[in-house]
Amino acid sequence: MNHTINIALLISFVGIAYYSIWVGVLVIGSLKEPHVDFDPNQIPTDMKLFILIPMLNEAGVVDSTLSQFLANTKAIPQIQLGVIDDCSDDGTADLIQKFINSHHCNHKIYLIRRTFPNAQTGKGDALNYGLKFIRKQVNNQTDNVIVGVLDADAIMHQNDFLKVIAQFAEDPELALLQIKVRMTNAKNWLQKMQDIEFATINDWIQRIRNKIHNAAASGNGQFIRMTAIEDNPAPWGNALLEDFEFSTKFLLKGKKTLYRSDIIVYQEAVNKVQPFIRQRSRWVQGGLDCTGKYMKPIFTSKELGFWAKFEMIFFMLLPFLTVMVGLSNLATLIFAIFHLRLFIGLFIFLIAINLLLAYYMGVKYCQDARQVNLKILFSCAGMIIYNIILFPAIIIAFYRKITGQQKWIKTAHGQDNVTES
Repeated sequence: MNHTINIALLISFVGIAYYSIWVGVLVIGSLKEPHVDFDPNQIPTDMKLFILIPMLNEAGVVDSTLSQFLANTKAIPQIQLGVIDDCSDDGTADLIQKFINSHHCNHKIYLIRRTFPNAQTGKGDALNYGLKFIRKQVNNQTDNVIVGVLDADAIMHQNDFLKVIAQFAEDPELALLQIKVRMTNAKNWLQKMQDIEFATINDWIQRIRNKIHNAAASGNGQFIRMTAIEDNPAPWGNALLEDFEFSTKFLLKGKKTLYRSDIIVYQEAVNKVQPFIRQRSRWVQGGLDCTGKYMKPIFTSKELGFWAKFEMIFFMLLPFLTVMVGLSNLATLIFAIFHLRLFIGLFIFLIAINLLLAYYMGVKYCQDARQVNLKILFSCAGMIIYNIILFPAIIIAFYRKITGQQKWIKTAHGQDNVTES
């Protein structure tokens, strides 16, 4: 028994040490990113930006998403949108077509329909289908074409679209650009924590990746130079984490990727615990799929540097480490209950570390917003609760992976995050 407890204590100590070092590296490494200055009037007119938005039963957000897109790109003729309806059964396609007709934007926004038996086979397949449509639209003249991928609830402002075009014009070697993701209309505590997570931790990770040359796609807000995928008719796979898989393929081929923290796409935050856990479980399971598929190619790659390999392998192993350390911390705390001084010491230590990180995240978040918000700082004190909520998501992902379950209920948009088939 004592031997088991000693092992748990050791794992807990190592886990806390690794956690502290990891956060320290993120904080130190996440210095201000360089950005490309641009004059909106000097954006190259020969460059085209074609956005793809896959939609499956998104009737709740069709009008708002398309209205925002049209308002923010109406003055930029080289930006177009293809909305891929994946054979929805809630009238999504009809709403898209109605919007196009009523706003007379049939050369700005296109409805791309998928039908059974080829529909609803995964987001990757939907994007590949949309890519075929773009290739026909540009007559395979892909030299100055950028493909963007946005979620069904995504909002980008005019200047951010222009910055994307400017970045690709400035850097001819750039193959993939990922922009910063933020949450819109974050009302309750859970939604605010998601915005803080994306604006700080996720942002710090990507800034580190910029420095070691392995910036990764993260779903919403990824942009690809079309010539970088001209040799591949179906570049997207159907892993549950298709974005990480997509950028990993790019990196293994030695293609340049970049993250921009000053270009932002906004999306809905999940506002209820159950769909939040389900969403994160899907992300974790997608990471587990990529671990088995890409661990060896990353390790043996001649295109990736040492630190890029280290970070990518660490990222894929993070769920395993989290489960191991989390269970060890729990076992240690249970043991410590019977040793009051040890229990109080461990409890205070764990709370202190989490509060220190949470406070720092809150300060940085307020700095980005250019105003001190005491409510935000107070919300961050619940970071330990947020981490506890995330833990079951990892357990569920492992269970689904072990039992071979791949089918998921998607996260709904525009309906208070209820779930739909």
